[in-house]
Amino acid sequence: MATTGCGCKICKSNLGEYTNELINDGISPKKVLEILESKGLKTTEKLLKKHLAAYGIYIPEKMKSEDGSYEPITVDLNKIDFSEYDFDPNNIESIIGYLQKINLKIYLNQAQITLQAQQDVKEGKCPDIPREIMQNLAVAFQILDKSTGLSIHVNQ
Repeated sequence: MATTGCGCKICKSNLGEYTNELINDGISPKKVLEILESKGLKTTEKLLKKHLAAYGIYIPEKMKSEDGSYEPITVDLNKIDFSEYDFDPNNIESIIGYLQKINLKIYLNQAQITLQAQQDVKEGKCPDIPREIMQNLAVAFQILDKSTGLSIHVNQ
């Protein structure tokens, strides 16, 4: 399947899909880096992790088998225990309300981080707000907006 890629060095070298296949086939990240280098692309483990994250491929260290390959995680969605959460899994309004509260909490936490970064700039502790903080705030707002329809309500 052809993809447009995530825009990273791996994808720009037309090796993105190939890299994903290698990881999905259980090849260790270290071995994947060696394979990419043999194809003329020298890259880092950090970039490989960012590339995989862009495609929703995450390989935690605890999944490594003794031979260095990875085992896939399988989850039976019918066996998820919802009892620890404060919503009725049979009531969609209850679920949506709970998710909206979670997203609001995430946004408020990120807003606190952003405000602290601004305060650090004002007090001269930092020359500027790190770009990632502002990006994270924007992403948190997008998530909140999509889960609550906040922009629609404000515009009306």
